[in-house]
Amino acid sequence: MEVVIDRLNHSGEGIGLLNGKVVFVPRTMPGDVVDVKIEKEYKNYSKGTVISYKSLSKERENVLCPFYNTCGGCQIMHMPYERSLEYKKKKVVDIIKKYADIDVNPTIKGSDNYYYRNKITLQVEDGEIGLYDINSNNLTKVDKCLLVDEDINKVIKVLKESSLNLIEINKIVIRCASNEVMVKFIGKIDESSLIKELSPFVESLYLNDKHIYGKQTITDTLGKYKFLISPDSFFQVNHNQTINLYDQVKSYLGKESGNILDLYCGTGTVGIYVSDYCDKVLGIELNNSSVKDAISNIKLNNLTNVKVIQGDVGKVIDSNSFYDAIIVDPPRSGLDNATKEALLKIKSPKIIYISCDPITLARDLKYLKELYDVKDIALFDMFPNTYHVESVVCMKLKK
Repeated sequence: MEVVIDRLNHSGEGIGLLNGKVVFVPRTMPGDVVDVKIEKEYKNYSKGTVISYKSLSKERENVLCPFYNTCGGCQIMHMPYERSLEYKKKKVVDIIKKYADIDVNPTIKGSDNYYYRNKITLQVEDGEIGLYDINSNNLTKVDKCLLVDEDINKVIKVLKESSLNLIEINKIVIRCASNEVMVKFIGKIDESSLIKELSPFVESLYLNDKHIYGKQTITDTLGKYKFLISPDSFFQVNHNQTINLYDQVKSYLGKESGNILDLYCGTGTVGIYVSDYCDKVLGIELNNSSVKDAISNIKLNNLTNVKVIQGDVGKVIDSNSFYDAIIVDPPRSGLDNATKEALLKIKSPKIIYISCDPITLARDLKYLKELYDVKDIALFDMFPNTYHVESVVCMKLKK
């Protein structure tokens, strides 16, 4: 069944019409004409996959990855990079206008679009290593990923060529930082075989939650600060773009920023990075493991003006305290209601919101615009070749 693709949705899928009904088709772009197989039917739309391309958009780019048509690691590699930045910018503008009724004109900063990721989670089925497809758990066996750091690809190659019996392994997480590599295996495997095969190539090995070889953490550097990374730590996947993003936060704060509240602070990276602009930084984080890492990072950098406490942000935040600025970097689900209510009670002169999801960002901006104006928004292509984009918003209290 022939479909003409005329636009993209927010997940990077092409949109066309089939018998008057909207159909979403992955790995297509405006100008493509494709034969489609309908995979799922819904009341108001359908999901399809490409059987064949009858004609291609003039904008379409040759894809370098041999696994692209079945792997779900990225969704818009067929799109020229500058075009992908335009798409991401328009997406954020449209979402914030639609859901928050706020007009914005963001800048967007690009990135190296290959070999930028410092982490990958490989799926393992019947001893084979790979990644899942976009809309299914069908495994695509891979021996290299064009998105991840070459240090990670070297480990993937070692795993593929090793004699390890991975039949009872479910996942393999590989992380790298400053020429150090950490690998975590989830499942069952002989420890001695694992150490023998991988110890020449990695600095840290874990089996489930057990440390079995080398260092317990690896260390990355952002600016002048060092950060310990443990197996389950949250750490931004794009090193260079993270520095750009955190510099933007600094710029929004301005020098001599006084007392800062850092909500959903994770391992303390943002608060530590901006600490030289502040008198004091108080971080709040729910995850106990992240809090332990944050405390270690504060000690590692010999800081006396940064403190992190463990707790649910919406319950721990003190609505009666005053802060010169508040940084929020919530999970994809955005701010919970208790936190939003507290922010409106505190009435800090400035809120800086870091978001990985434009829709929950727009929802929260709509709530906060009762007391706050959006003064600026900057976008960072933290995840090239995917539909994701990171936003940093500067809000100021209305006079």
